[in-house]
Amino acid sequence: MSMYFQKSVYASRMAKIQKIMEQQGIASMVIPPGSDFFYFTGFETESMERLTLLIITDDGVTLITPSLMKEQAEQGTWVDEIRAWTDDQNPYELLKSYLPAGKCAIGGTLPYSMFGSLRSAIRGDSILADAFTAPLRMVKDQYELQAIGDAVRKSEAALLDTLPEISAGVTEIGVARILDSNMVEHGLQGPAFQTIVSAGANSAMPHHTPDSTPVKPGDMLVIDFGGRHKGYASDITRTFFLGKPDAEFEKVYDIVKRANEESRNSAGPDSTYGGLDAVARSIIESGGYGKNFIHRLGHGLGISVHEDPYVVSGNQQRIIMNSVFTIEPGVYISGRGGIRIEDTNYFDGSRCVAFNTISREIQTVS
Repeated sequence: MSMYFQKSVYASRMAKIQKIMEQQGIASMVIPPGSDFFYFTGFETESMERLTLLIITDDGVTLITPSLMKEQAEQGTWVDEIRAWTDDQNPYELLKSYLPAGKCAIGGTLPYSMFGSLRSAIRGDSILADAFTAPLRMVKDQYELQAIGDAVRKSEAALLDTLPEISAGVTEIGVARILDSNMVEHGLQGPAFQTIVSAGANSAMPHHTPDSTPVKPGDMLVIDFGGRHKGYASDITRTFFLGKPDAEFEKVYDIVKRANEESRNSAGPDSTYGGLDAVARSIIESGGYGKNFIHRLGHGLGISVHEDPYVVSGNQQRIIMNSVFTIEPGVYISGRGGIRIEDTNYFDGSRCVAFNTISREIQTVS
């Protein structure tokens, strides 16, 4: 598979990280498969027992890969210098010839089983690379914003196609399978994470794994899902009711919806991520359910489903232009159920804009 974006996009990212390396006195950076690897190379692959590494220095970029992946790498990345190694070779010996003396920054997705051998190839101190790559990835470029927006649009279309399939008796896992299939039908690579479908009392658990629980009349149904497009994720939650909502949960729904909308609308050039959390938390606390809002307001989103910035109490970082993050307030009453409404958003420099167009109004399914 070829890269999703043109070579100049990746070359620009590489120039930025090389400038940071120069400023920080970092002689080399080694990035194993994972989100940073994809961000810099455009090549989608996973970490295996065979060493694959992107090596960045001040004067070059090299990809070390097992020989069985060489053709994939040649087709899937803009990097010209690709060094393949065979199973009878020691890749760490090859690595030594590409690492200059000095400080080396290592990507955090490196399996610990490889760390000792990798460390022995480094002539200098080693540090974690993520502290330097995360700030870069927080500021999305136009291509990333488009990919995330498309992921949201296609995911929402898949949900709208799924809703008519939901009725009393269908199981949580049955709904999840239908939605996952519909995401692929709408041109997504597939789910960006395991789809959460939780009915009735199960919805009081924010990360419930869908099981054989059937949906029954009177249940609230929380659906938390997202698809992947061009390597980028969406993350959306909507809560539905089978028939007329319970009076208390109808009230809770309104509180959660206001927390979602007012925290977004409060964002401005001087706002902080923690400040958004505080707005939502204040609304839920005023409604009498503060102790039932048991998680942060949101998280960054991009190549990874969870990444910087985190929209959490205490994060006093000012909101960054073109950062992408979720806003997902929720109220959970153990043994009875929960309500969550989540959107994927970006900050345009003056306000927080939701990619989502699907309604946040209370909705029932038959």
